[in-house]
Amino acid sequence: MNRTGLTARLALAMAAVAAVSALLAGLLVAPLLAGAREDAVRTPLARQADLLARLPRLALTSDRLDRVTAVSGLTIGVVTDARASGAATALTADELAELRAGQPVSTSGDLDGVPVLIEGRPSPSGGAVVLAADVSSADAALGAVRRRVVLALALGSLVALGLAAWLARRLGSPLTQAASAARRLAAGERGVELPTSGPPEVADVAAALGQLDGALRTSEERQRRFLLSVSHELRTPLTAVRGYAEGLADGTVPPEDARAVGATLVGEAERLEGYVADLLALARLQADDFAITLSDMDAGNLVTTTAEAWAARARTAGVSLVADAAAVVVRADPARLRQVLEGLLDNALRVTPRGGTIVLATRDGGVVEVRDSGPGLAPDDLAVAFEPGVLHERYRGRRATGGHGLGLAIGAGLVRRMGGTITAGSSPEGGAAFTITLPHADI
Repeated sequence: MNRTGLTARLALAMAAVAAVSALLAGLLVAPLLAGAREDAVRTPLARQADLLARLPRLALTSDRLDRVTAVSGLTIGVVTDARASGAATALTADELAELRAGQPVSTSGDLDGVPVLIEGRPSPSGGAVVLAADVSSADAALGAVRRRVVLALALGSLVALGLAAWLARRLGSPLTQAASAARRLAAGERGVELPTSGPPEVADVAAALGQLDGALRTSEERQRRFLLSVSHELRTPLTAVRGYAEGLADGTVPPEDARAVGATLVGEAERLEGYVADLLALARLQADDFAITLSDMDAGNLVTTTAEAWAARARTAGVSLVADAAAVVVRADPARLRQVLEGLLDNALRVTPRGGTIVLATRDGGVVEVRDSGPGLAPDDLAVAFEPGVLHERYRGRRATGGHGLGLAIGAGLVRRMGGTITAGSSPEGGAAFTITLPHADI
C-alpha cells in the first residue's frame, strides 16, 4: 500500500492550490486583456478624432492630412450633408444621421472587409470627421503584455511551489517528531522528549502525549508497587505453610501439636485462597463476558436487608450500624450491589473504633452511601482510593488490616460495570464516605 507522508501531502496540496490559483488568475486576466486590446486602439483613436474635428473643412481634404493618417495606420473619412467618404463609408445610415445632427459616434464595423474601430466627431465648421483603425494594430503591444503576464504567473507559481515545500516541511516536522515520540512510548520508553514548536494543533498533540507519558509512568509505578505488595502478601502465608509442612515432614512437630499445626495450615491456606480469589475477581472485571444482570430494584430495601445481616457482626465489634434507607428505585444488579456494599462495610468495620458509627444510607438521584467514623482518608488518598492495593500498602502497620487491599478496586469495577460511579470523600461522622450513584430505573 502506497503511504505518502504528511509533509509530501502538504507540499502537494499547497502546490495544487498554487497551480489552481495561477490558472484562475490566467482565466480572469484573459478577458481583461481582450478588453484592453480594444481600449488600447479606441482611446487614442477618439483623441485624434477630437483633434481633427477642430480643423477647418479644407484642411480635412488636404494631401498632407492623407499622408499623416497613412503613416499612422489610420483611415480618415469626411461626412457632409450630401455624402460620406473614406472611413465614413463603414457607418450605417443611422450613425451618419447622428453625425450630421451633431452627435459623436463610437462604434465598430467593416472597412473593405477589415474589422475596424470607428470614432466620428462633428466639426464646428460643418460636417464631421471619421477615423477608423484596424484592431490588429494593437496585437503586437498586447502580445508583449500577455507574455509578461504569463511570465509573472509562472514565476509566482514557482515561488509558491518553493514556499509550499518549505511550509510543508516546517508544519510536518513537529508532527513527525510527535509520531516518533508516540512510537517510543509504545515501545516502553518513558520521559520522551516532545516537540515544543509547531502550530497549536501539534502543540495539543504533544501536550496530550506528555500527559499520556505521565499517566503511563504513574500507572506502571502503581502496578510495580501492587506487584510488590502482592508478592509480600503471598510470601507471608506461603512461608508459614512451608515451615510447618517441613516440620511435619521432618518429624520435628510432636504429635500433640499436630492438630494445632494443621489448623494453622488451614488458616494460611484459606488466606491464600481468599487473596487469589480477589485477584481473579479483579481480573474477571476486565473480561467482556463478566456476568451483570441489570434490573429495576429498590436500593433502600437492599440497604435495609444488608444492614440487618451485618448487625450482629457490628455489635461484636462494638460499632453502631445505622440504616438510613429511603425507597430509591435504580437500575442495577442486586447481587453485585450487595457485594459492593458488603465490601465497603467490611472495610469500615476494620477501621472504625469501638463506640464508632457506620451509616448505610440512600438519597434521591440513585445515590447509596456508606459512611463511617473511622480515621478517614487524607486528601491525596481520594485520587488513589480505588487503585488496587495502594491504600493497603500506604497504611500497612498503621491501621487495622485483614483484607487484601483489593476490595475497593473490585467494588469500583462492579459499580462501573453496572453503569454507575463511585467516589470517596469525607463523612459527617468524621471518617470516610463512599458514594455510589446508579442509573435511574426504566419507568
